[in-house]
Amino acid sequence: MNKLHHAWMAGTLAWLSASLSMAQELVPALGPAFLEDEVATVRLTVSDDDWAFILDPDNAYSNQEWPATFVYESSAGSDTVENVGVRLRGNTSREAAKKSFKVSFNTFTQGASWNGLEKLNLNGNHNDPSMLRARMVWEFMRAQGHVAPRVSHVRVYVNGEYRGLYINVEHVDEEFIQKRFKHNDGNLWKCTYPSDLAYLGEDPEAYKFTPSWSNQRVYELKTNTVEDDYSAIAELCSVIGTVPDDEFECELEAIFDVDAFLKTAAMEILVGHWDNYIGNHNNYYLYERPTDGRLMMISYDVDNTLGIEWGSSWATQNVYQWNQWGERPLYERVMGIEQYRTRLGWYVREILDNGFNGSAWLQHGTTLRTLCTSAALEDVFRTYDYGFNDNAFLDCLTGSWGGHVTQGIASYVNTRASSAYGQTGDAQSPRDIQSWVYTPVVDDTLRVKAEVAGTPMSVEAHVSLDGGPFVTYPMLDDGISGDGESGDTRYGIRLGFPNADQVSWYTSATYIDGAQPTDPCVPSSAWISHASDIPFKLNELMALNNSFITDEVGGFADWVEIANVSESFANPEGLALTDKRSRPDAYVFPAFTIDPGDHRVVWCDNDLDDGPLHAPFNLDAEQDNLILSVWDEFGWRCVDHIEWENEPLPNSSLGRVTDGAEEWVTFVSGTTTPPTPNAPNAGPNAAGCPEDLDGDLLVGVSDVLMVLGEFGCTQGCDAGDIDGDGVVAVGDVLAILSSFGEVC
Repeated sequence: MNKLHHAWMAGTLAWLSASLSMAQELVPALGPAFLEDEVATVRLTVSDDDWAFILDPDNAYSNQEWPATFVYESSAGSDTVENVGVRLRGNTSREAAKKSFKVSFNTFTQGASWNGLEKLNLNGNHNDPSMLRARMVWEFMRAQGHVAPRVSHVRVYVNGEYRGLYINVEHVDEEFIQKRFKHNDGNLWKCTYPSDLAYLGEDPEAYKFTPSWSNQRVYELKTNTVEDDYSAIAELCSVIGTVPDDEFECELEAIFDVDAFLKTAAMEILVGHWDNYIGNHNNYYLYERPTDGRLMMISYDVDNTLGIEWGSSWATQNVYQWNQWGERPLYERVMGIEQYRTRLGWYVREILDNGFNGSAWLQHGTTLRTLCTSAALEDVFRTYDYGFNDNAFLDCLTGSWGGHVTQGIASYVNTRASSAYGQTGDAQSPRDIQSWVYTPVVDDTLRVKAEVAGTPMSVEAHVSLDGGPFVTYPMLDDGISGDGESGDTRYGIRLGFPNADQVSWYTSATYIDGAQPTDPCVPSSAWISHASDIPFKLNELMALNNSFITDEVGGFADWVEIANVSESFANPEGLALTDKRSRPDAYVFPAFTIDPGDHRVVWCDNDLDDGPLHAPFNLDAEQDNLILSVWDEFGWRCVDHIEWENEPLPNSSLGRVTDGAEEWVTFVSGTTTPPTPNAPNAGPNAAGCPEDLDGDLLVGVSDVLMVLGEFGCTQGCDAGDIDGDGVVAVGDVLAILSSFGEVC
């Protein structure tokens, strides 16, 4: 990071330390695809016919992708990716002379990516004479800990023709979500005009509407499209539209991250982002976090900011009364609640105090302008739509171009900061808490986590067992209580309840002024114990199947085996399998019958097209887990689970020493105890090496000590009775000594 950029980002620690919901998100490194101090070059090559189709005005709104070659050149070298997909992107910009493009690496080659990206957005920013605004806003949001894309400038050539200076913007998709949340299995919606969150009834299908003038949903589901479940959208709109005022806060916070919304609104109000939800009910994402089930709003498309105003004075607009087009029920109801208005004002002040000032933006803008000057002045396409000349770029920081560009970037920031300071002079620090537990519960241990705003004196978890009285437990921010890192405003606690069936819980924070917010409003419940009446167990798994066994289509996929450990025929229909606690129902078993003592393998290859016994995830040999769950009136409860670390041996498996046994051992291909998919596990004792008592495939000192430790045992002997005569005696000692050093 250069010194100027570092100075512009300075001062964000205070903001981050006071953050609530933003603290849990990660801010990924830029990486080679988003160079901070260099304008890289992107070269696209498409056929002449395909290029003519793309440029034809009659096809401006086509989303058909065309095959192309992608070349990325920087000081580090050159990358070439063949057979990528290219199309136009944007809304009204599709009709501009300076086009914006989407590059998809996985359109024609399934699973393909480049530097961890499946897609890139090349934005022309045709209405911005600086071509800096969107980048500066995204960078500032990232510096403040917001969920925001990575961004850089690039030169773009198509078929050898220089198309100009572009902003290279990270696409919001599953990879984007994974890099911010460490999970990506929640529902993600792209919300475009007019996604106003108006109540349309209880039926989720009603929210899949397509306006007569559009060919796509305004709430467009981007993940989990097979399920196509709009229940979360319907529930949010129902709460907004129907819940009375005295219940609204509680009901809304149970399903929606209000704090993240207020932080996003504060940022967008300061940068003058009017083409968003709170302005034009447009351009945002909603992500349903599987960790707590809450929807979170994420900013999108920030090119109309920092003095691009189109007839309104956003630099002096009232912080608490954002101008609007049409109704925005969520914003209107939230702003009608005093504590939310107060919190919005405080978040505005925090941003103002941590880098939102004209001098910092002038300094950073000067660095970027110098970096981009050559590429910008050579860009003839930037002049075609509005007549921007060279001075429109060179004077972009302090001078006004006129028309829709009312102020230069630094000038706008100065005006906006002065106005916002005056409007938020009485803003008070928020005092709030958000919390959740991890379900399904495993190991009879409830894991409670909470995030707080402000500086509480204490944070507590309140837990009731089986309908009994609530007991209070202190939660800690020490880095060892399941809370994250020490001092990150996240608090945690692990509580073991081996004899409980159901727990109810809530959390609270206590502040020096006596405030004591709680979350959730109504205590939540979780099933704490394992399900004991389910006849199935996880029996064996292979997390690195390089060449051991193929699935029905010839692939070497990871696999897990379940076993029917009962004496009756059983159907696993409705059981769920996952490797992510945040999504217990990642794979739900179909209906079929398993004989008593029989087995069935599920392939973990993330390829549902290969058949009903293929799960939508892979296994990680280095560290992973599997949870088998069932749904009941309390939610998902654990049937069985296994966690592992450092199992990198290819073609080896982890399995119960014999079917249904408590002990897990490693089965190694090519030994006397190989993996046994769809067959009974043959542990060391069953494999003709009964002297290997500890299952390490070697008769050694620990095996001798196990026999000696049980010498004289006549009942309930764990392992020492090698000869099976009912007593651990001299014969067993002689047997193990005679086999000492044998590899099993």
